[in-house]
Amino acid sequence: MPRWAALLPILFCACAIPRPPALMGLPKDDRDAPLSAVWIGHATVLLRIGDQRVLTDPNLSGLLYIVPRDTPASVPANEIPFVQAVLISHMHFDHFDRPTLRSLSPNSALFYPAGGEPYAGSLPQGRREALAPWQTVQVGKLTITAVPVQHFGGRYGIDSLWNHAYTGYVIEYDGLTVFFAGDTGNAPALFREVGERFPRIDLALIPIAPYIGETGNRVHANPAEALEIFAAVGARYMIPIHYEGYYGFWAGYDTPRQDLEAAVAKTGLGERVFALRPGERWILARGQEAGPIVTREPRRPRATESATR
Repeated sequence: MPRWAALLPILFCACAIPRPPALMGLPKDDRDAPLSAVWIGHATVLLRIGDQRVLTDPNLSGLLYIVPRDTPASVPANEIPFVQAVLISHMHFDHFDRPTLRSLSPNSALFYPAGGEPYAGSLPQGRREALAPWQTVQVGKLTITAVPVQHFGGRYGIDSLWNHAYTGYVIEYDGLTVFFAGDTGNAPALFREVGERFPRIDLALIPIAPYIGETGNRVHANPAEALEIFAAVGARYMIPIHYEGYYGFWAGYDTPRQDLEAAVAKTGLGERVFALRPGERWILARGQEAGPIVTREPRRPRATESATR
């Protein structure tokens, strides 16, 4: 196939009409529940753990050069509440989005993988810190640890040859633990070690795309491999990420969700894997007997509500 022909699916999708998120704006939360997560889209998740908030790989933008966004981000920048920590898994354009980062509070702490320093200048956040594998930091009441994953670094393509800045994170607070894999292929030994070091992970955010056909690749897990990662880290629940945002031209917009549903059915994990629609909120209530719920009910802002920005 000539090289120009490989661009045709991208150009075709660029003309397609984006699919809307399940809800625009923040859905209602249960503040008595100790843990909730809004999938804003792609790898962007707004976590609330107790009274602390974390935002992962914030990207509220649209087109990436000629690569279209299949579903817009569900929350505009002016509705993002103050977050104690912003976590960047790697510096690719769809994960490290400078316009979004500039729209966030300068009082939020920004963390990114060691080696990402050349790309992280000129941002408003006063605390910008690179983390090496297994390095742990405190921010607010949160304990955050960078953990190894399997991906590739750089930002402009050629720089991936010498820049190997990529990471996952484990976030801990108030007896709860969340694993954010960022973007990764399946690396069983790495993820078993994460599970051994953090034996009580409550929620795992794991990417399931892009891929073609039934096979994943070294740097991107497919749905079946994502479930293997989920099992390796030993988490209670999983929310898949990194699909229905970009790259639908690879195998079709609906394919990752359908393949995940088929893989979940084979493994009997239906009560533990929550394939949200962009814009939905996952809520873990107190008590082992009460399982998680998913809502897209619009939030009703209080008149006195404000955010420290």
